[in-house]
Amino acid sequence: MRTLVMMCLFASMAAQAQISSALFRHHYIARELPGTPLGAGASALADFDKDGDLDFSVYNRRDGKLYWFEQTAKDSWTRHLAGEFRISQLGCVPLDVDADGWIDIVVGGYWFRNTGRARTEPFVRYTYDSKIQYEIHDIVIADIDGDGRNDLTVLGDRDGCFWYSIPPKPAQDADWPRTTITLDVLNARVDTHAGIHPAGIGDLDGDGDADVFVTDRWYENAGAGQKWIERRLLFGKRGPWGFSARSWIKDLNGDGANDIVVVDCDGQNSGVAWLENNGRKPPEFRARYLANRAPGTRGSFHSMRLADFDGDGDDDILVVEQEDPYILPLGATPRWFIWENLTVGRDVRFEERVILDQRLGGHDVYVGDIDGDGDLDIASKIWSVWKDNSNGGQVHIDWLENLSKSKPAAPPR
Repeated sequence: MRTLVMMCLFASMAAQAQISSALFRHHYIARELPGTPLGAGASALADFDKDGDLDFSVYNRRDGKLYWFEQTAKDSWTRHLAGEFRISQLGCVPLDVDADGWIDIVVGGYWFRNTGRARTEPFVRYTYDSKIQYEIHDIVIADIDGDGRNDLTVLGDRDGCFWYSIPPKPAQDADWPRTTITLDVLNARVDTHAGIHPAGIGDLDGDGDADVFVTDRWYENAGAGQKWIERRLLFGKRGPWGFSARSWIKDLNGDGANDIVVVDCDGQNSGVAWLENNGRKPPEFRARYLANRAPGTRGSFHSMRLADFDGDGDDDILVVEQEDPYILPLGATPRWFIWENLTVGRDVRFEERVILDQRLGGHDVYVGDIDGDGDLDIASKIWSVWKDNSNGGQVHIDWLENLSKSKPAAPPR
């Protein structure tokens, strides 16, 4: 009986898709943007035209316009104008702001209303915070005040960290109610550039509300989002633009206390770690660093997502190196990695896998079923152009097709 059980176990393990470069196939969404090469800012993956598949939007840093790319086939994407704005922005989320059934785009201090005719006319731009003056680096959707409705949290290193209660029927060019989480992210003070994206908001102290992680500290939600207590961490890495990271709050070891997965960004020699929550009140965190195996010194990991890429029921960690010429990897070219989750019980283990090594970097990845086959694909763009990339030194927007659910080719007749 034991032999039979072991045989079934091994057969099940063999049937699982092992994460490697063979599991993904690279495609371009676009190989250029209007104007001379520079790069792309704010991006989002969503179904903007309600045709049942995912589209991709980006901000062109050269001409100041927001575009969205309509998916018509795996290798066929049609560019449409969504809008424009004057300040280069990075933080962006797709969200049906006005609850009319069409996905809008929130970026910087604006939201762009999808009229339902996105293929033939631009979105309509409205301002939700007229006081924002600079680039908003991170935007995250989460319920901060516990009323069951999504709120908007933003981080800008020259504006501050705030959350907004989104009005049920947002008016045109009207400031949304804004609550300050902290102003201690300004460059003149603590020098924090980024930290809450893509999922650095969650319950860290086990009291049922949403706390906020900001690279080298976290803010305890101590009163329905109106009162915040700063909790310092012996963690964080300062790069050329200050403390900067991408983060995700999740219980990795199954002990009932949420941990924090963190990757460095905006600097060379980036690493991946998870901060283990000891479950106390207030909790303390112990950094558990994941080992790099592939050759070279890492560049900037300005991308991170947790998702089940191999269909085995647990979340893996996706990161991508930037093409930014000043923070490239050393001894290698920009690569896309997945740390495969090999956790058994509470023994948390991840192993690094290179899934793309084709002289193409990425920046703030998105994950979704792009080709509709039931597994998770990956989409990204670049912030700055690297002249030696394999797209001829041009701007590129990419997606990686996950082949886990792909049907094998029919045998020749």
